[in-house]
Amino acid sequence: MARVLVVDDEGLMRTMVQVVCNRMGHETLLAGSIQDALRMAVEPVDVVLLDVWLPDGNGLEYQADFAHLPGSPDVVVITGNGDGDNAEAALRSGAWEFLTKPLQMRDIEQCLKQVLQFRQNRMPGSESLVVDSGHILGSGPGMSRALKLLAQAAKSEVNVLLLGETGVGKELFARALFRNSGRAASPFITVDCASLPETLVESHLFGHSRGAFTGADRARDGLLLAADKGTLFLDEVGDLPQPMQGVFLRALEQRRFRPVGEVREVSSDFRLVAATNKNLEMMAKENSFRADLLYRLQGITIVIPPLRERLDEIPALARQAIARYCLGSDQPKKILSDDALGMLLEYSWPGNVRELIHCIQRACLTAGKGDLLLPVHLPTHMRVDCVRRRMGQAAHEGSAKGLAASAACGLSVQDMAGQDIAGQNPPSLREWKLQAEKAYVRQVWDLSGEDVRKAAEVAGISRGHWYELMKKIGL
Repeated sequence: MARVLVVDDEGLMRTMVQVVCNRMGHETLLAGSIQDALRMAVEPVDVVLLDVWLPDGNGLEYQADFAHLPGSPDVVVITGNGDGDNAEAALRSGAWEFLTKPLQMRDIEQCLKQVLQFRQNRMPGSESLVVDSGHILGSGPGMSRALKLLAQAAKSEVNVLLLGETGVGKELFARALFRNSGRAASPFITVDCASLPETLVESHLFGHSRGAFTGADRARDGLLLAADKGTLFLDEVGDLPQPMQGVFLRALEQRRFRPVGEVREVSSDFRLVAATNKNLEMMAKENSFRADLLYRLQGITIVIPPLRERLDEIPALARQAIARYCLGSDQPKKILSDDALGMLLEYSWPGNVRELIHCIQRACLTAGKGDLLLPVHLPTHMRVDCVRRRMGQAAHEGSAKGLAASAACGLSVQDMAGQDIAGQNPPSLREWKLQAEKAYVRQVWDLSGEDVRKAAEVAGISRGHWYELMKKIGL
């Protein structure tokens, strides 16, 4: 018997799912809001059926919270609005399925059967596999999903594509994958496609014979042959020159290639791990990257989240970087002050983990023999950014209060001028409230510059509730 959590503000939908679950012999938990659902799920849950527009928020924004409930349930997103962008966001965030209302009972039953069958047949131990992560930290939703895929990839031989911004740790992931794979005792060969001379790419990858070109005074093996029985890490694969993409695709498919100047082919049994910070799918649509090569790279795709989405890692990463620097430079042990840590947590980290490490090294150097790292020891640009951020936040809060006051004043003036409740045919209280609500929503919408976040803040409600108000008045 499975436990199914239904999060939907429509009573009919909750009842329909409950009937289906009773028929299938499963237990149901029914909630009409996000907070009620999170409070209910104290015991392990297998499946969450999650609506998008809920009274206290957008279900998609809480998808990760539900996925990390006890039991690590699979999340099925349900909505009455078939929005392609919402569907993509849900699936990319790990949703098992995205269903559009209206739903029939057979649709719900079929979906639950498939989800539960999937959970039953899931590879045993893949989630609990201990990964020698090589100082990869973090337990947030994005990082947990990436580490889970890393653990699965380590037990296979399929090609792996690592995606993420510059400095997120793509090479660390590649090395962790290598160390946990069956090829850990064999070579790990790194190729930086961005630094390869375009005229010598083929020679570097495939090798060459003596006299194959000017300056080739002796034969050399290529990097693909050096990776035989091991792992080839193709970093910045998006920078691989287009003329070479087709040649490399053939070598990847057949594991055979011809060194420059040679007649006979040679073979190499390598496992490919590629990484890039570029959007290869967009490049493929623009014909700047071969689509067929992209399909071959996408055996398992692991998206490494940026550091600004992994704030839980920053304290541990900072302490780790401090310890390494002090040990390597023979300096006394240093401690990060609470104020400095707060500044690290506020910063947006465009350079990700790499920038954090350089920042800590700079702070340790500036602190000298001192044993406490203070905000003044951090780089100037970071301190300036944090000050500007705080000032901007204060200005925004003041603006929000002003919008609220303006909206309230404007509404009362308009209502007094537009509604003659002393006339012969005054509106009913319900009609008057509806008209007042329409006027309020339209004024706040205009005053907030048609920004949903600002409008919801002014009204003092959630964005999901604001969307419902807009829908109600036809805005």
